[in-house]
Amino acid sequence: MASNSKNSHPWFEICQSRPTAKYQVFIFPSAGTPGQYYREWGKDFPEYEFSLIIYPGRLTRMSENLLTTIKEYHMEMTKGLIHIGTAINFALAKHMIDTNNKGNLIKLLIEMGRGLPHLKDPDLSFSQMTDEEIVQDLKKMAVGDDLLSATPVNVPIIVYGGEKEESVKEPFLNRWKELTTTNALFRVRIFNGHHNFQSECQNEVLESVQQDFKYSIEYLNNKEFH
Repeated sequence: MASNSKNSHPWFEICQSRPTAKYQVFIFPSAGTPGQYYREWGKDFPEYEFSLIIYPGRLTRMSENLLTTIKEYHMEMTKGLIHIGTAINFALAKHMIDTNNKGNLIKLLIEMGRGLPHLKDPDLSFSQMTDEEIVQDLKKMAVGDDLLSATPVNVPIIVYGGEKEESVKEPFLNRWKELTTTNALFRVRIFNGHHNFQSECQNEVLESVQQDFKYSIEYLNNKEFH
């Protein structure tokens, strides 16, 4: 059940308050997508309460210093679940499971448009980039260079990607299967978009999210009773 929405936390912004919701969804925005873009995603999910993760240096926390390592994110966010987002959400989920810190509450991870956190993304090196490409690459969070353990988690993982994405192709996304022991629920969904396919194909993405939530919860509930 969702927590009391009156209890504010600098890391979380509740998008549509549903204190009686059975499930909570935490969205971890990617480095290149404005967090506010996701604020309306939960409006058609009555059984879920969506919260947006606000990183230091973003949105209402612009005056704060950026964090630069996965470990810093762990420490800050656990002061004080279904996840959608980037490498940070997988790292946090693994940390919660490894430390027995409510890891059993995590029901599903949806990873969008990113390769495995224990592998380097197949991007161009600086020597192959134009000046403009180098500038754009440097704007990415340094956290992306923290390679994580390849130890799988006992949480379902579903991966979304863009068909026109230049550097992260479907075979690479399929390798996320290496990081889950719940293989029965693993799948890769490809949308007709580029790196920001979640914006270009928003309706299709949200429809898929609804389907994946429903199927995953039904599967896990049935598994508990057998």
